[in-house]
Amino acid sequence: MVNIRFLGNACVELIGKQDHIIIDPTFLREPTTGIEKIFLTHHHSDHVNQEKLQEIQNNFSIEGKELEIYGPLCVFEELNIDFILIEPTSKIDLTNGYVEVFENDCWKAPGCVAYLIVIDDYKILHTADSANFSSDIKTLKNSIDLCFIACFESNFEDYLEFLKLISPKLVIPYHFNYEKEEEARKLIELLRKNTIISKFLSIGEEIEL
Repeated sequence: MVNIRFLGNACVELIGKQDHIIIDPTFLREPTTGIEKIFLTHHHSDHVNQEKLQEIQNNFSIEGKELEIYGPLCVFEELNIDFILIEPTSKIDLTNGYVEVFENDCWKAPGCVAYLIVIDDYKILHTADSANFSSDIKTLKNSIDLCFIACFESNFEDYLEFLKLISPKLVIPYHFNYEKEEEARKLIELLRKNTIISKFLSIGEEIEL
């Protein structure tokens, strides 16, 4: 069983039986205490900032246990923060699974990465804000339990083409704030018209796999 929370922007929190991680922690709703690892996709301010990282360290990590932060070179070059450097093909062990790093193409973010999180036997794909997916990501056909995908209306056809290719069991649009929820709902409507199973998660809402 994995509990997955969408916390606003591209921030996703995953709580498994033995693992607790958060991705792109520019959250609009607070995460749950107990975070062990943070994964960053790229350096843009709606994906990472120093204040949120410090807030997790102070309020939502495990007391007495070192918080592990992982990210690509572009984050270090932009923010000069202390973290564990990763690159495409890197694999980070979890207690009950792993996180695999994929080359990604995000708007004005050279060096952006995507993450495949395998936790408690579930496969969850976090695509940052990509609409132009790498050939390696496209190999993940018929294997993804849940795919998080951005919902910028100008890229709807790109998302649709990609999702038809990889055929995830469930798609959740994300990367929006409180003012942009309607874009996620519009994308869901398009996906459902094309027989792609999708679900709307409001900011702060949780789903269980």
